[in-house]
Amino acid sequence: MEQNVLNHNRSYAIRKGLLKKCTVAALGVGVLTGTYALVTKPMDPAPVYSYANTQSVYGPVAVQITSDTTGQAVVNLDGFRVYASFDFELIEEWNGALGGEQPTIHITNLAVDQVFTPDGGSYGDFTNADDIRNMISIITAHIQKNKMVEGV
Repeated sequence: MEQNVLNHNRSYAIRKGLLKKCTVAALGVGVLTGTYALVTKPMDPAPVYSYANTQSVYGPVAVQITSDTTGQAVVNLDGFRVYASFDFELIEEWNGALGGEQPTIHITNLAVDQVFTPDGGSYGDFTNADDIRNMISIITAHIQKNKMVEGV
């Protein structure tokens, strides 16, 4: 009887079987990765809206106090004339120091009445929340700077 040394060597048989199993596993991972890449598609990027990133130019054209708690204003918004009416409160604020009481104006309601183009034509209301907030700020600053309300 002839003895084949390589076929009966246990360490050779274990290495040979391990090599086959690793090769099959590597090929399986490669096939799965390839099919996953073919089946899936990249996600579409979310749309980027640029209207919120543009800077607008604001300026008070005219501010008129019509009563103790109401007023009207004309604001220049990027060349458009925005006619608005507003309600306000006169509130005493204290900054913590002696004699630090100072009356301040808080606009509680601002309504856009009309919008006109630079040529004078009527235009639809295009203002958003940021525009309203900025118009309230410039109207309040204009009233306080020019001391248009008693106590301010």
